[in-house]
Amino acid sequence: MSTATLTSLAMLKVNVDQGRDYLDYLRPFILQVLCDHNPSPITDAGVRDFIREDFGLEIPERAVQMVLKRLTRKYPLKRELGVYLISGDLPNPRIAAGKADADRHIRAVVAGLKDLSKNTSRPIASDEEAVQAICMFLSEFNIPCLRAYLRGTAIPPVENHDDALVVLVSKYVLSLHDSDPERFSSFLIVVKGHMLANALLCPDLQKAPKTYNGVSFYFDTPLLVRILGLEGQAKQTAVENLITLLQNLGARVAVFSHSRSELERVVRGAADYIDSPNGRGAIILEARRTGKTKSDVLIIAGQIDDMLDKAGIEVVRTPHYDEAYQIDESAFAGVLKDEVSYHNPRAKEDDINSVRSIYALRHGSAPMNVEHAKAVLVTSNSGFAHAAYEFGKDFEETREVSSVISDFSLANMAWLKAPMGAPDLPMTEVIAFSYAALQPSKELLDKYLSEIDKLEKRGTITERDHQLLRSSDLAQRELMNLTLGEEEALSEKTIAETLDRVTSEIKKEESAKYKAEQTQHRQTQQTLASEREEKQAVQKRLYWRCYRNANSCAGLISGLLSLFLLVGLGAGIGLTSNNRVTGWILVAGMGILILVTLGNLMVGTTVAGLHRWVHKRCLTWFLKRESKAIGFDLEKV
Repeated sequence: MSTATLTSLAMLKVNVDQGRDYLDYLRPFILQVLCDHNPSPITDAGVRDFIREDFGLEIPERAVQMVLKRLTRKYPLKRELGVYLISGDLPNPRIAAGKADADRHIRAVVAGLKDLSKNTSRPIASDEEAVQAICMFLSEFNIPCLRAYLRGTAIPPVENHDDALVVLVSKYVLSLHDSDPERFSSFLIVVKGHMLANALLCPDLQKAPKTYNGVSFYFDTPLLVRILGLEGQAKQTAVENLITLLQNLGARVAVFSHSRSELERVVRGAADYIDSPNGRGAIILEARRTGKTKSDVLIIAGQIDDMLDKAGIEVVRTPHYDEAYQIDESAFAGVLKDEVSYHNPRAKEDDINSVRSIYALRHGSAPMNVEHAKAVLVTSNSGFAHAAYEFGKDFEETREVSSVISDFSLANMAWLKAPMGAPDLPMTEVIAFSYAALQPSKELLDKYLSEIDKLEKRGTITERDHQLLRSSDLAQRELMNLTLGEEEALSEKTIAETLDRVTSEIKKEESAKYKAEQTQHRQTQQTLASEREEKQAVQKRLYWRCYRNANSCAGLISGLLSLFLLVGLGAGIGLTSNNRVTGWILVAGMGILILVTLGNLMVGTTVAGLHRWVHKRCLTWFLKRESKAIGFDLEKV
């Protein structure tokens, strides 16, 4: 696999300040294809194939069709019998310069991954293998389970998907974040490009409402655990950023009362096992890593309501059973069995209860998009989301929009509505995913613990070594570094090397020189993070202030238009006035009504569409004015 796909993703940059929408990101690619290949006739399928060959992106024909239609309004293209013909000279977008610049970033990222892999169980020898590994990682950030919305990924299919390579790239991402900010920024450009490319898979997305007014997103228990900070800072920050963005877009973020009860059960249950040799799970591992005691976790359990309230999450009573809007729970349980492994039967019952509650809240409606879905359950478990999607195919309430979607799916969709209003969301999502990918699976952990028990009984390792390997967070990190999560890579040799690395690291940490270097490194990282956060905070404040101002302008104009339409309607049914001013108002209203009606017949003009158009233009103008006034270059953030 060549670097073309990653380079093209890096070129898909956000251009909000220039008033562009999702399809405009594709315009220069299509123009370049037409200039380079000069096809005659021009077909949707033909352009799609050229984009795949030249830029390594899988773009649906529907998206190509809509861009070609737009190009005919401005360039010498004419449509005859369902195909397009070039009728003059097309401007060459000359994106080669931008492509070369993006390619330099990508090659640096690829070279870094190859270097890092040399000290792992899966060394990467070629650029093609490195690109394939990065594409595997990016393919994890797709948007499934929404039939009428976004689906899949613009990345060409990656054969022989390998979880170990996803773990390797996750390790690389965290390494860049900690020690190479410039290259990490290059990697983030690719991630943002991929998130933008997801929008191209559904060109009608731009017509969806720009807010989530009237939609309630119910978070499931694992996401609530993250909000409490019990799975680490990275995951907590990612969920907090998602909640903030949803609320800025008008959504209500809530949790069912039964999920709130489950949350407290989970936290108190984990507290009981923190000091136990058999304790495992994300909460316990994070508590041991950060030095939290059983008492610390129990205190958090007692503060759940206050912490949820502070996070902006409302606790809502679980809907009562209503026979008219219930699901076949036994059938759904069967689907779940194929997708999710439950260690606790009660957790399965709570998930089923959450799904049937979404059906009850939708009241038999059949929403065509998330913005009109009333209620959606948000989960971090992709298997759970897929099970709900498969189960809901035959139900009106969820045929087009699943009852359950993943947190990343929602984050991607929300970010596409206001990328400048949440500039750090792609970064926090990638960091949270990478940390999660580096956690050993239950199967690998079970095998690891079983092996070190055998080694202690045989006298191969001491009791102290056994305790260190069993309870040290560092030992589990080294285990993942050596195995990349693969059970078959675990052996007595691997365990011995893990012990050597842990012992060596402990000795190193005790040296004064190492401590001084680490302190200096942390200070540098904090300074860089502080600068980045300050810039992003300025951008967010500027964006949302401009967004509210644009909303006010669009609301005023569409309100006045609606008023004149009503006046025109009155004049149309015979309403008259002897007052000259009122008479002119009636005539003006009648004229506006006629114009809007003609516009609707010819190009589908509506008041709602005009509101969106005015909002978009006002937002662009406000952003340019505000950023110029404070000397803030939005394109460089």
